[in-house]
Amino acid sequence: MSWSLFMNKILATHKPHAQETIEESEVNGNQAGNNMEMIDMNHQDLVGNSSSSSVGNKQRKKQSKVWEEMTKFTGEEDGRDWARCNHCQKLFDGSSKKGTTHLNNHLQRCPRKRNNGAGDNADKPMDQTTNLTSSVAIEEKSVTDLIKSCFDERGRLTECWDPSVLNSRRVEILQIYEEQKEELRRVFSQLTCRFSLVIELYFGYYVLSIYYIDNSWERKMKIISICATNKDEELHHNYQNLVKILKESCSDLKKDRNICSIVYHGRTTSHFVKGDHEDSIGEINSWFNHRGNSLPYVGCLFSVKIVYLFCSEFEKNWAEWLWRTFGGLRKCIHYVNSTYICMRNFQIAVDNVKSMGKKVKISDLFPILFDKDISDVGDAVGYKEAFLELERIDSDFKSRSINLTEEQWDEATVIYQHSTELLDSFKSWVESKYTTLNQHFPKFCDVYMKLLSLRQRTQSYHLDKETSTLIEKLSSELEKYNLVLVIAVILDPRFKVDIVQLWYNKIYGRDADRYLEKIIDDFNKYYEMLSSESGNTTSSYLDTMGRPCKSSPKSSELERYLNDPKVPSVEEFDILAWWRAYTPIFPTLAKMARDILALPIYYFSPFHLNSYTDTCIFYCEDLDDDIKPALLYLKKWLESHEK
Repeated sequence: MSWSLFMNKILATHKPHAQETIEESEVNGNQAGNNMEMIDMNHQDLVGNSSSSSVGNKQRKKQSKVWEEMTKFTGEEDGRDWARCNHCQKLFDGSSKKGTTHLNNHLQRCPRKRNNGAGDNADKPMDQTTNLTSSVAIEEKSVTDLIKSCFDERGRLTECWDPSVLNSRRVEILQIYEEQKEELRRVFSQLTCRFSLVIELYFGYYVLSIYYIDNSWERKMKIISICATNKDEELHHNYQNLVKILKESCSDLKKDRNICSIVYHGRTTSHFVKGDHEDSIGEINSWFNHRGNSLPYVGCLFSVKIVYLFCSEFEKNWAEWLWRTFGGLRKCIHYVNSTYICMRNFQIAVDNVKSMGKKVKISDLFPILFDKDISDVGDAVGYKEAFLELERIDSDFKSRSINLTEEQWDEATVIYQHSTELLDSFKSWVESKYTTLNQHFPKFCDVYMKLLSLRQRTQSYHLDKETSTLIEKLSSELEKYNLVLVIAVILDPRFKVDIVQLWYNKIYGRDADRYLEKIIDDFNKYYEMLSSESGNTTSSYLDTMGRPCKSSPKSSELERYLNDPKVPSVEEFDILAWWRAYTPIFPTLAKMARDILALPIYYFSPFHLNSYTDTCIFYCEDLDDDIKPALLYLKKWLESHEK
């Protein structure tokens, strides 16, 4: 059921009333980091419209029991109608247009009424003319203020969290939620770009988001739906529910026919591509393809978090493998630390090596106190010459035959250096601030090349299953990103095809031409597809070496782009601004740029909060089920405007 039909069904039995307070808060949606926001609009708390006649309103008020516990009066200074609670003396808007729903809501939870008038200020009447507007704004919150008061700045629940209060404002919450959906439809209807759909899994719920580059060439993100998983149902049923909601959301927003990429994002990149839900993912991809979408990328795109997790996992596993493979390292360290005499002899060995001008690690007396981290391996191999000297001067150390041979020391040192270079490349990638795909190709290639080098160096060693699987998994993940990264960097006017040829020669050596031919062929297919959609009859492609190849006498768009001089390479280059300026000259390539550069390669969750809190909301039995996703959706919308 679409959201429109769903809301019509609700509103048919629950007529919306006015909000409780007169406070109207305008929240400006400032753009935060790369203009990634959910709803681009200034919002005011909306007042429910009443279709009843004035006579009907008066008749309804006379019949209401609210006025048995409320006193209505007109302010002397402002001339407005006010209502005062006879129990706690709080003031509310008493105009006929506001109705009595907010007054009923207050009476149901008035603490003075519950306590039979007891309280610190029970005997203190409120003057009718004393700051009436401020009083109402503070004492009775609007729906948006109510939602904001339930969460602190970190997204955690506050003392104001009260499911019963939120349930009492159910119709208002759903009404504002639907109004935001309608605003999404309006925004999307004005866009000429295609979209990247992101399906993100948390504990207890899914978040469906759309990433795109708008008509002003600014990157944007909108959350289109949030849905809970049912902890009592099988995983397969939860994934089927996700498929259903995804189809409904995209169809309702009319975004089911211009999706260019689908990104699955979980706690790990493999979360969405294994297990019982493979059929569900296949159904999603098939559904979009059958609706005329061309999908140059479908899968799990890497993020800073994923790269960091790979880095940490590799560092831990590789350190353990090094200690097992070169077991003599641990034995040498333990020997040095075993007795005072052994420590003294090792210090003598260090001094002798230094006096001979040989390279030795200059550190504390003892090379290592702990032998777990990969940095400890570096400390050990740094004392290679000292341990070889110790074997010469310490007969007991030599007789135990625990020292590595010089060749083994050299091999351990080289493998350690290869692994640390890979880790350094990983960390450099994680720490980079680039937010579009074009900037990540060199980082990707640097990591990939060093990974291949490490694999080649250790191919004669027996890698344990865990370490070997991790390397294969990492290599496979990196290869998945190859095409979109190559397309993005070719569309960077500072690099074009030259940088692809350079890195492929470094990585693949004599086989570089074969790999370059395949990637260029994939680029041409994507360009041809967009060119035919645009009605471009003068298409030109790249040859197997990445050079422009004419297919007609007339100079084509792609040929002109590749033959133009490259833009000077500066780090602060704004590629989106460049393509905004050159769209009239290279319209097809501009479409490619909008598709690819919108992908959330440097992906962070749109929630930026404690997901445990969100899970608690979805599993809260005291909160009405139909307002749970609406509550989190509006919460994130409010947070995006406050930034």
